Amino acid sequence: MGHMTSPSKFLFDTDFTEPDVPEVEAPMEPEIPMMSVADHKAALATAKKIAFEDGRAAAAKELGGSQELRLTEAVHELVAMSEQILSDAQTQMDAQENDAISLAFLVARRLCAHLLARQPLAETVALFSECLGPLRRAPHLVVRVAPQDVDPLKAKVDPIVLEKGFEGKLVILGEAEIARGDCRIEWAEGGILRDRKALEKQIDTSIRGYLQARSQGRAQTRPATEPAGADKEDKAQ
Repeated sequence: MGHMTSPSKFLFDTDFTEPDVPEVEAPMEPEIPMMSVADHKAALATAKKIAFEDGRAAAAKELGGSQELRLTEAVHELVAMSEQILSDAQTQMDAQENDAISLAFLVARRLCAHLLARQPLAETVALFSECLGPLRRAPHLVVRVAPQDVDPLKAKVDPIVLEKGFEGKLVILGEAEIARGDCRIEWAEGGILRDRKALEKQIDTSIRGYLQARSQGRAQTRPATEPAGADKEDKAQ
């Protein structure tokens, strides 16, 4: 007679249509690395040393850039100051030269006035003698001078007329509007005039024109300077 098994109970509460739920394993806790106190201190010292060296290198680089910028600005300022000094010196030299030229012209004019006062006919006689050579065959010559110089001039030019062999007629006339030292020599085809005041005015105009042209020429050739701080603005851009 075989072994009898007890009948299983009916499992009416079990739902065989539901899938099996897999078992989820809990993740393993990571191991916390551990080091000794000595190793920790050594690593901390190394990190501090590296950070210090990096900071010092960054500070040196920033300081070098700042010094280079200040040096550049100082060079621009020095160049600007030097050019300003040279410009001021040139201006003073120009003013002194202008004053010297003006003084020389003033002295020459006054010296000429004194010489004319002492020898009012010297220039007239020299001019007459120079003209008489090529004009010795002219039919007539007219010399106009200041009234008080008519007779003295006649006495001085008569020997010259004989020396040059002038064959025409010489007339010396006095005119009040002609200053002493001036004269006007006329012949049939033309004439020549000596007017000291007009000559002085012409010389003065020429001197002023020369000084003005030289001043404008120096202003045009003077190089333009770059303003200080230009490199700073370029770097900022």
